[in-house]
Amino acid sequence: MKLAACALVGARHAAEPVTVTTTHGRLRGVRGDTAISFKGIPYAADTGGDGRFQAPRPVAGWSGVRDAFTLGDQSPQSTERMPVTPVFSWEGGDPSPFSENCCVLNVYTPGLDTGARRPVMVYMHGGGYISGSGGESILDGSHLARFGDVVVVTVNHRLNAFGYTHLGAFDPAFADAGNAGQLDLVAALRWVKDNIAEFGGDSGNVTLFGQSGGGGKVMALMGMPAASGLFHRAINMSGPWSHVTAASTERYTEEILKTFGLARGDARKLQHVAADALLRARAKAVAAARFEAARPVIDGHHLPAAIMSSQGLALHADVPLLMGSVDTEATFYFRRDRRNFEVSANQMRARIRAQYGLDDTGVQGIVDAYLHDEPRATPPQILAAFASDVRFRTPMISAVEPKADAGRALVYVYNFAWKAPVDGGIWGSPHTVDIPFAFANVDKTADLTGGSPEALEVSRSLASAFVAFARSGDPNNPRMPQWKAYDSASRTSMVVDADCRAASDYHGAARVASAQLPTLDGPTLNRGPLYNYME
Repeated sequence: MKLAACALVGARHAAEPVTVTTTHGRLRGVRGDTAISFKGIPYAADTGGDGRFQAPRPVAGWSGVRDAFTLGDQSPQSTERMPVTPVFSWEGGDPSPFSENCCVLNVYTPGLDTGARRPVMVYMHGGGYISGSGGESILDGSHLARFGDVVVVTVNHRLNAFGYTHLGAFDPAFADAGNAGQLDLVAALRWVKDNIAEFGGDSGNVTLFGQSGGGGKVMALMGMPAASGLFHRAINMSGPWSHVTAASTERYTEEILKTFGLARGDARKLQHVAADALLRARAKAVAAARFEAARPVIDGHHLPAAIMSSQGLALHADVPLLMGSVDTEATFYFRRDRRNFEVSANQMRARIRAQYGLDDTGVQGIVDAYLHDEPRATPPQILAAFASDVRFRTPMISAVEPKADAGRALVYVYNFAWKAPVDGGIWGSPHTVDIPFAFANVDKTADLTGGSPEALEVSRSLASAFVAFARSGDPNNPRMPQWKAYDSASRTSMVVDADCRAASDYHGAARVASAQLPTLDGPTLNRGPLYNYME
């Protein structure tokens, strides 16, 4: 596996068309220098009109050969984004239009030899459940496919109001609406099962992986009976799994209806309002209800129970899981105000106090815990580490321990600790930083890595672990020391850095201190003092 070669090759030769036969018809893709790609492949029909809020419907076949050279449409979504910062210039980059004809996927493979039976890695994009696409430039799977000799699939699906509006309580005809986006992903996995052998993949060896909201989608799929058997391993990158109950979404849904002057019994009329108008109504509903309902819904059917409850755990007890977070997730969000990187000790303490209502003794206990783990940490670094732990690392670890301790399938944990060297190192290891490393695409992120050779080495290590896990369910590989499975006794994790190391209870004092606090979801923290500058 040679990441350097994959990362540095350019378009030295003219792209060569290649064809493959799927269950819906023939496709024409492109053989590039690094891998063969097929883009914009439909796995379900257009979801607009009468298909809105319904389960995905089968795609119609075609005659002749269909070109699969360009990315397919993205789900309708708000175009508002975080402030543009050079260090994150590699994010986004999908030029495709927005439409409800968005059930498309992309395949990257080293070869079309049907007997190769390569591991298949299916990626769920981030952006929560409200934005993003599988066509973002950093998600091009060519380098990873070649590096690991795997088949990589990236997926678009319905998001926000189109994929996660629970209308079942208003009209039983829309019983699938609250989990439509997840059902799209199930349909994509069925397509993989039926077709991936033609792309050189093994339908009996499919690994899901996803970052942030994509990691949450992976976890939700683990708890969906319809997805059972369609994948065999799972990788969750910084994805706190959040789901909502059906009852908790009603106020939000009522606010959407109210925007259009509709009563509870008029839900069907939402199928025919303009997409942009529905997006605006959704934004108003979130503000009015002070609740982000665009998440998988525990409906007793598609998602029967909380994912790590005893009932939910039974559905995925035999599915190995690799899970991790990055050390300073919060700096990704702190970019909204650069003063977050210059806070004083008093400001740091005030923000912790204000978010959780702690007294001085409680705040001091938290600060002492973080200084125990990192004695030289500055106030901005303590703030970033604490804000990252309470939102990502600690709740993810606490929630997954029942699966790890059950012992039916192994759970492995990593902590991505490599720090971006740019801007004086203020970013540390921000949320999303591990995406280009996992995809072997660090050559596209010079604004983040500073072009350092060290970043290439770290990418080799992380990609090697992911590929090894996809191949066998065990991330151990020659680039890392022995990596033991996680359990609540040893709490072993792999610290991914220029020199990888195994750690027992990584940053344990911080874990214990942050675990004493109530778990708050991302939208709540985004609005609160912990994530927003205070004088």
